[in-house]
Amino acid sequence: MMKLFRVVKRGYYISYAILDNSTIIRLDEDPIKTLMRYAENKEVLGDRVTGIDYQSLLKNFQINDIRITKPMDPPEVWGSGISYEMARERYSEENVAKILGKTIYETVYDAVRPEIFFKATPNRCVGHGEAIAVRSDSEWTLPEPELAVVLDSNGKILGYTIMDDVSARDLETENPLYLPQSKIYAGCCAFGPVIVTPDEIKNPYGLDITLRIMRDGKVFFEGSVNTNKMRRKIEEQIEYLIRDNPIPDGTILTTGTAIVPGRDKGLKDGDIVEISISNIGTLITPVIKRRKKLL
Repeated sequence: MMKLFRVVKRGYYISYAILDNSTIIRLDEDPIKTLMRYAENKEVLGDRVTGIDYQSLLKNFQINDIRITKPMDPPEVWGSGISYEMARERYSEENVAKILGKTIYETVYDAVRPEIFFKATPNRCVGHGEAIAVRSDSEWTLPEPELAVVLDSNGKILGYTIMDDVSARDLETENPLYLPQSKIYAGCCAFGPVIVTPDEIKNPYGLDITLRIMRDGKVFFEGSVNTNKMRRKIEEQIEYLIRDNPIPDGTILTTGTAIVPGRDKGLKDGDIVEISISNIGTLITPVIKRRKKLL
């Protein structure tokens, strides 16, 4: 069993593996190669280290000149939506774009083909303790807590992580053609704090996901779901992702959410988002609101 995490020290990235929840190894190769090597023969290249207080880094984000960050740089991040069993009201809310009398969400919910969309590149992603963002032109942006999978180029699952598919919901609901702007911008994606290997996750359809939004030191919103409510299974989502679409090793696919705060729960500057998934951990990120640039 292995968990991967990464830190920044004096501008340099250093990757580590926690083996069997105890031994910490400094990796000799990048995390993607380590995940692929581990998937093939359980081999990990690196030397055992001491003095890395992983739990303190999780709590404080930074100790002296060492700061925790995203566990890897994924070459591509993709998303899947409308993948959970949910109340019909979620997909028929007012002021949502419609196709032939159905909301765009209802249409996808009943369709054979799942919703698959491009989400992010490495420079648009942040890690544990780093800030996610609200677009300067959005007034209703929500966190979307999701289980994500790290894939090789054949679609094999190399690991699992926590992801926040931050979305400008007002743009998304206004017009389906605005989905890329709703989903893809600087600070739109957070993941971590670790990537865990599949042997850490005995059953991906039995994990508890919890979202908390903290505002002014108090719980502003809290919700939870279990992945047993996932109606479009991960294997189906992967199959559609890689259909006629070559992906590089280390691609991340985030598998959808069932926790959607209402219009009155949009993120604001200074909020703190906490996402927990059993057997993985808790991802904590502050929120910033981007300012409009003057032309």
